[in-house]
Amino acid sequence: MAKLLPQIGDKFKVAVQKTDQEQRITDLQTEVERLRALQSPELETQITKLREQLQTQIGEIGIDTGLIDPNPNQPRQTITQESIQAKARLLKKHGQITPVILVAQDHGRYMLLDGQLRWSAAKLLGWETIRALIVPQPQDLDQSSLLTFLGFEDLNPLDKAEAIFKEITKSTALEFDEITTSLAAVLKRLERHNQVKELTKLLIATSEEQQQGLEVLGIINEEQALFLVFLEFGLNPASVKSNLLPMLSLPEDLKKAIRHQELKGAHALALATLSSKILKTSEQEAAIERIKATEKVLKESLTVPETRDLIKSIKAKYLTSEQLESKEIKVIIQKISSGLSEMTLANANREELQSLQGILSQKLDEIGKLLT
Repeated sequence: MAKLLPQIGDKFKVAVQKTDQEQRITDLQTEVERLRALQSPELETQITKLREQLQTQIGEIGIDTGLIDPNPNQPRQTITQESIQAKARLLKKHGQITPVILVAQDHGRYMLLDGQLRWSAAKLLGWETIRALIVPQPQDLDQSSLLTFLGFEDLNPLDKAEAIFKEITKSTALEFDEITTSLAAVLKRLERHNQVKELTKLLIATSEEQQQGLEVLGIINEEQALFLVFLEFGLNPASVKSNLLPMLSLPEDLKKAIRHQELKGAHALALATLSSKILKTSEQEAAIERIKATEKVLKESLTVPETRDLIKSIKAKYLTSEQLESKEIKVIIQKISSGLSEMTLANANREELQSLQGILSQKLDEIGKLLT
């Protein structure tokens, strides 16, 4: 009997290593039935043990919901009672379609790698067990959690930004200020040389191609380490600078609205312009205006353009006509300043110069009337 037991283990080991799951299960079931035919109590005990092992490795199993603990460092920090109730309604109606993913812990407990909303909803429904897949402990649990969540459309931009920059800080040993400074400097340099598109192309390249591509773009040393992390997560650095970085600088009232009232990121960035600096008022008064505007945006489900119109009307109450800035006028000033160089004027003929002089004289008269 002692010689037979290792052979049984070897048969299970060979079966587990096959790539086709259905074939593995079929082969193992056949082996189990064959061994059972021997009618040995010791064999039966070992078979049961091995079957449990196999089931944990290759398939879904039911896990007691009370044995599951949330991942304290998971990216999704915002789980509202409303979202749990909504998920519970779906589970009750359609059942559990996707298993949660767990990592085995000590004392027979498990930690969630993916599926906290489903697990929370299952507990709300009073489910004793939930279908799960057990995976080995990842080498870097925080990074694995982040990669799991990055593709989720319902992960709010604030949670996403915080999780990404936490991981980047850990991976590169750079402080947050160093990350933002380096990111801005590299992008500015690439924009100056019209190379931003070349950086974007690296998103679909292999790791080796990404490293080589960054070197070609002159991104080396600490800058390269930083940008390799962005590319590893499938993040466009330019988009990170424009859309994720500003999330971290939002006022607390807007962060709270994102987390607990499901305010969208684009709306929050627009509302953030209602600052004390722009309104030329106190921080307290600016916060009051933002909170009132946020409530209106949420209550009336305003679009981003409608939100900007609302913000414009609020600013008008605080700013005089002299303080209001016109983007169109800024563009015109820039064009006149850069376009009417001495060389450009020198190359014009007399008729063109006279026509330009007439137009400018007319506009100067109009401006003079407005000023007086």
